[in-house]
Amino acid sequence: MVSPARHWLILSYRSNIDGSACAQHIDDRLPFFEKKGVSPVMLTGPIGRRYDHRPHFRSWSVAPSGIRFELRHYLRRRFTKRWQFKSVETLLLLPVLPFYLLEKIIINLESEWSWFFLAYIRGYILCRRYRPEVIYSTGGTPSAHAAARLISRTTGLPWLAETQDPLVHDHDWSRSKRVRRIYEWMEHDICSNADGFIFLAQAARKNMADRTGMSNCGRVIYPGANPAFFQKGLYVKGPQCHFAHFGTLAGSRNLVVFLKAVSTLIDNGKVDRDLIRIDVYGSLDSASQKSAKQMGLKDLLIDHGPLARKDALAAMQKADCLLLVQNTIFFSSETIPSKVYEYMQSGRPILGLIHHNIELTEMLNKNGYFVAPAEDVAGVKAEVEKIIDAFRQNSLSSYEQSDVLTVNNAVDQLIHIGEDAVIQIR
Repeated sequence: MVSPARHWLILSYRSNIDGSACAQHIDDRLPFFEKKGVSPVMLTGPIGRRYDHRPHFRSWSVAPSGIRFELRHYLRRRFTKRWQFKSVETLLLLPVLPFYLLEKIIINLESEWSWFFLAYIRGYILCRRYRPEVIYSTGGTPSAHAAARLISRTTGLPWLAETQDPLVHDHDWSRSKRVRRIYEWMEHDICSNADGFIFLAQAARKNMADRTGMSNCGRVIYPGANPAFFQKGLYVKGPQCHFAHFGTLAGSRNLVVFLKAVSTLIDNGKVDRDLIRIDVYGSLDSASQKSAKQMGLKDLLIDHGPLARKDALAAMQKADCLLLVQNTIFFSSETIPSKVYEYMQSGRPILGLIHHNIELTEMLNKNGYFVAPAEDVAGVKAEVEKIIDAFRQNSLSSYEQSDVLTVNNAVDQLIHIGEDAVIQIR
């Protein structure tokens, strides 16, 4: 006799989008849910590709900012030439512009904030159709939690809320006080009503507890990465030591400090400039480009541009050392970038330029990687010199894949929390 399917309704605005960390976070987990007997019913925004082998439904935003955001994504897929895109965009969005500007004046939330209106209606209908055991909201946007909260309240089903980034930041708050109060209220509401509040870093959970006064609320699950995504034997030592950065460089997350460290080593005769190369996969910011030019290192900096995820993971394994650079802002102290886990599964050395993040520093140190403060040129220089010396002596170690920081373990923990919530409600 075949047991009936166990469904979870998963709300994530972003899903099935190559290159999006928010999408990869949930996308990587879906096969593991299915292997463990949980059938995901996906409810997402319209900007990702539709799954054709699992239940996948989409809803749209209703506010002008959301309409503008989603229409622009749709047009980019349809028109590859910029002039075509801009022409059609202007024609279609001109009537929306006055309402968009009014919305931004009244409430300056993220573009997809209004997604929860239709997501709630669609989610409620899906609950009646699939009878899920658990509602699980994740994927970056607070709108998913708002919709999940309403669905849970209407249906009585248990709800797990996972914040990929903290809803509220203690410092560096760029939005209005009104917006901050909205997110503080949402954070408190999740603590009060969700059956599980999931964080990706201990500092994020602690800061939330300090703000809300609910010290027992929430737990941390490291998302990990999937070891199966990585092939064996891709690394081959070449004549030059290649440092590789993957992802977006912008703002204070740039290569300026690293380039200063490399420049000092070259100027002091500690490193031959022909021995080092810096590969950038993703986006290369203007500050890094300007610094490389001013320091005479432009020929050492190789801009590969964006890669498909599969190609990026292969490129990680071919690098001599992987660069992890954090923004020098408070936000970095309570987040762990998702690519950390991919780096750790790649088997290659990591040089982490870390900003006031004790948890991430301990994680890297514990596993034998190289760490320096993100703003400390002398500290970074010392670590780069160690890496270059090891490279020269053929002693730059390969690392074992982690059997703890995996997607499989993260899904095990989520399912355990969900099952406990189901038992509590029954």
